[in-house]
Amino acid sequence: MKPLPPRLRGPAVFLAAFVVLAAIAGPRLLRPSANNHFSHMALGWLEGQLALPGDPPGYATRTHDDWGRVWTLTLADGAVVRGQPCRTAACKDTRKRGLESWWTTRGEHLELPSRDIVSRRSTWYVTFPPGPALVMLPGVAVFGLQFPDVLFTALCGAWISALLFTFLERVRPDHTREHLWAAAAWTVASPACFVAAHGSVWFTAQILGALFLVLHLGAAWDVRQPVRAGLWLGLAVACRVSLAFAVPFVLLEWWRHGRRLATLLRILAPLTGIGLVLALLNWARFDDPLEFGHRYLDIRWQERIQTYGMFGAHYLRRNLEAMLWLVPQVSAAAPYLRWSIHGMGLLVGSPWLLLLARARQRFPQRLGLALAALAVAIPALLYQNTGQMQFSYRFALDFLPMLLALLVVGGGARGRLFPALVLVSAAIQLHGAWWYARAPGWLFVRDPWWPFPPE
Repeated sequence: MKPLPPRLRGPAVFLAAFVVLAAIAGPRLLRPSANNHFSHMALGWLEGQLALPGDPPGYATRTHDDWGRVWTLTLADGAVVRGQPCRTAACKDTRKRGLESWWTTRGEHLELPSRDIVSRRSTWYVTFPPGPALVMLPGVAVFGLQFPDVLFTALCGAWISALLFTFLERVRPDHTREHLWAAAAWTVASPACFVAAHGSVWFTAQILGALFLVLHLGAAWDVRQPVRAGLWLGLAVACRVSLAFAVPFVLLEWWRHGRRLATLLRILAPLTGIGLVLALLNWARFDDPLEFGHRYLDIRWQERIQTYGMFGAHYLRRNLEAMLWLVPQVSAAAPYLRWSIHGMGLLVGSPWLLLLARARQRFPQRLGLALAALAVAIPALLYQNTGQMQFSYRFALDFLPMLLALLVVGGGARGRLFPALVLVSAAIQLHGAWWYARAPGWLFVRDPWWPFPPE
């Protein structure tokens, strides 16, 4: 069969990836997901609001998930306090003395007599960075809360596959077969397989963040397009704040290519502008330019977060296991394998990553890619959450584009072993992606916290 012309290969990769993701999504493809927080955020903007008009969906039945709640207290002396109740063990002891402990939005810790609190009112927010809501805004303007965010996420996921392929074709010509396998590794042999096919606030943010990150890598490579490099990285940060740590790549590329001040300013201008907009939005909602609102999530982990922090070494061992070597449970009875809701380690679910060890070919961008990948991974390793509920370690999508570029450009994808490991990984990842929304009770272990304590 005659090979496709080069200009058609990218679209062909997009189409193939989308067909796979659409098949996994099934009937849900054209419906809004159960956790379409970004549609609510975008609709609020269209109506001139930064908060929800009332309680979040599912609040009455206690099925709401990952919405932020800020309390407004009116005190007897007329003062108004915004914040959240303190839930640490020490704060619980204050109740015995008739006091309530509160953390204010300005970082103050108050102990207030219950009798001094005249009224209480809660305001609900979407606390995820707003980038996806901005991109979805035109669609939400047309469809409202019925905007099909599953379809949107699948389309973006397929676009990443095409972008990765065309990016690798440009920086490393004449290795098309390897680049096709690399696109397959991302699409069906990595956590992107289940993430891109399922919509929902967490997954949409990850896919859009990865999309803008790949665009950033293409623009920053050899500092080809400095303004776009800054723009794409800024938009990636607007989807996933941790992607700000990918900046070493573009800075090292700038350093390699002349260190011109004008070029640096062209990179930083859009990046800084987007950062200022995000800071203003945070300040308007939470009185703090650096607070996106996750500390106000109305979740069972509030005591843990307030005790150990949102990020800290306390979470490192657990997150390392979830990232690298967490394995499924094996049993003698059907279905023989069950997965933890914390997923499985990358070395188990995507063993093609082991070939990074043989990607020894030197190229100028090698150090920048490695530093950016490591810097982006560190916040995930210190975060209070493993990424649950997931089939495989989804936070890897924040740094996987850099690792994939390292592997392929560094020569690790040569030979027959890479395709073989991609096929093994695809069999695993497609299995989980298919059953993830169809039969989670069959897929995951019955102990909801295994193998980690619920804390």
